[in-house]
Amino acid sequence: MGNIVFADLENIDLRTTSLKVVESTDHLTDETVLLSSSDTYPEAELNKGHNVFVPSDLLDNGSAAAGVYVFFDLEIYPFFQKVKENIQKQDKPKGVFRFRRIVGKDETTSLAVGDLFIIASLLGEPEAVKVKHTNHTVTPYHMIVTVNFGEGTMAHMEYTFGNDAERIELEWSGIKNIIEFNSQEMAPIDPSSNTNLPLAYSVDSILNTARNADSVLIKRLNKYCQLINGGAD
Repeated sequence: MGNIVFADLENIDLRTTSLKVVESTDHLTDETVLLSSSDTYPEAELNKGHNVFVPSDLLDNGSAAAGVYVFFDLEIYPFFQKVKENIQKQDKPKGVFRFRRIVGKDETTSLAVGDLFIIASLLGEPEAVKVKHTNHTVTPYHMIVTVNFGEGTMAHMEYTFGNDAERIELEWSGIKNIIEFNSQEMAPIDPSSNTNLPLAYSVDSILNTARNADSVLIKRLNKYCQLINGGAD
């Protein structure tokens, strides 16, 4: 049984990937196949017993599927892992989580839904969600999501779609600590250097963090999707 991983190939860091990775499903046995997330979803491979890993923004059918696992890019970025460790040092984190994404591709609500899933996993279930956005037909398109987690904790999520370069900014203002991250400031001057790109992750991390696309996960994602879509002005 093999693994088929669908991902944005520009975000994959093969230098930190220890698994044997191939680029074709031909004669697939126990290897890990890495394919572009723009490729056709391989439903036929599910019937062969392979595990299929897809990013959260590709899970648009809204139904559970055996053998399908979902990963969230925000969760597996190395910088977010460090941020998560620091925030979790508090028993009940209280503060303001500010998050900004600049995305080259067209607007997709599912990206914000996936981010909310991960942030809620860290800060707790949202009590209220409000969304404001600009005209969808005008590029770039902007969306702001404000989340109230209660007990003195909230998140401000800002998105800009349609720009050329991807970028993530993050700030956590807690009671005892302040954490800041800007992917543009962390990018190496020489792309061929040994410094890991700030918005890159290994195939190993995808397999290690992916969640089974069961009915419980789908129900939770649908809930956050309704909160974001229902909170739009």
